[in-house]
Amino acid sequence: MLGSDAHARDYARSHPALTDAETGLANRLHFELVYNYMFEAGHRGMPFTVMLVSVGAGDGAPAAELRALGQAIEKVTRNADLVCHVGSGRYAVLLLGTNLQGARIAADRVESSVTGLATGVISFGLAVYRVELKDSQKLLEEADRALLAAEAGGGGVEFG
Repeated sequence: MLGSDAHARDYARSHPALTDAETGLANRLHFELVYNYMFEAGHRGMPFTVMLVSVGAGDGAPAAELRALGQAIEKVTRNADLVCHVGSGRYAVLLLGTNLQGARIAADRVESSVTGLATGVISFGLAVYRVELKDSQKLLEEADRALLAAEAGGGGVEFG
């Protein structure tokens, strides 16, 4: 048995099967596992928001840069949130118990944290879980469309 909640959290976050080798953050598998759980919890009344972040670091960005950006994002999010590196200078943050207003505040914190580290324009796509969503992919698509709109608009925050 693991000794403490903090130890269990750290163990789960650092498990090689669930960790992105470049950044030390959660990987896509970890994201999908937690996201699917959160989507089901949303049906039982647990609010959450998907935040997608683009920091302009493309596929060729050095691992040290990606790690520094990821650590900056993780530093300003809560322990209950999951920060994931999804590739191409993009990160996903699952904001547990967060509505759109809270997500906007979280985006402001992330933007402040990565400004100066990011090599390009910082853009955000936010999408809030709604009970009428039956397909978990629809919420991710909303967040992605919002991120693409923010990138096309020269950065900032867009809502799905």
